[in-house]
Amino acid sequence: MHRGKRGRLAGSAVLAVAIIALCVGTTPPPCAVPQEHKPPAPNFLVFEKGEELTYEVSYLAIRLGTITTRCTAVDTVNGSARYKTECLIRSYRGIPFVNLLTIFQSTVDGRFASVSFSTKERVQDTLNKYIHYTFPAGRDVVYISERIGNDPIWDHYDTIPLEGKCWQDGLSLLFFARAHAHHRYTARVPVLIYHSKAFTTIRFGVKEEPMEIDAVDYPIATRKLDGETGFTGIFGLTGDFEGWFTRDRASIPVFAKMHVIIGSIRIQLISWKKPHWKPPRHVT
Repeated sequence: MHRGKRGRLAGSAVLAVAIIALCVGTTPPPCAVPQEHKPPAPNFLVFEKGEELTYEVSYLAIRLGTITTRCTAVDTVNGSARYKTECLIRSYRGIPFVNLLTIFQSTVDGRFASVSFSTKERVQDTLNKYIHYTFPAGRDVVYISERIGNDPIWDHYDTIPLEGKCWQDGLSLLFFARAHAHHRYTARVPVLIYHSKAFTTIRFGVKEEPMEIDAVDYPIATRKLDGETGFTGIFGLTGDFEGWFTRDRASIPVFAKMHVIIGSIRIQLISWKKPHWKPPRHVT
């Protein structure tokens, strides 16, 4: 049995991985993806508008900060579903050398492909950096624009070809995992991180096992997945990862282990706003 631990305030960086929420909608034609990359149909029913999940990130016994994710809107645009999500990453006060406040926003369509993605990252006390991805329909490219400061004029642009694949952005990747958590297969997922293209390998259905977290006083029924990232993300996120998702219709991530530049970190669910839901109990 696994158990996430809580420690004292202190330490180093906070992981920037988050969860997006999706809902049922009209599905447009699929992207042209090689057969070995095609996953089973995602379970869009597990996602719900208004859902809010908060996680605590820790390194050893040190509590570093929180990740809060929300599904903010479920819309239909020109007959295609649009799922809008956001993620707030915040370091705790008192962490030496770290004053982190980052907001991710992502829109995903009915193919489970990124439509737009943006970040707002505090780089100084009163100065923010902004990055925005736009995936224009039918053009098979992504436009990346960025700026520092509140001047509305973007000062850097880039264009990257997408090769006909359905790409995940920095926010939607773990939600792709959530939507497939009840399958048993291996996926090689195209991921766009900043100006780089890479693949992340996810092995779904590794095993079923109980998981204990501090927010729940009984063992939770979960399914485990694991895999490897093919990129280096914020604060050196790279390498192996493991995740445990509730073994129910909601498939909510309750615990994860990931590697960053400081070593292995843990991400644990500490609170949630989701009507009529509670973590399913593991029954022996």
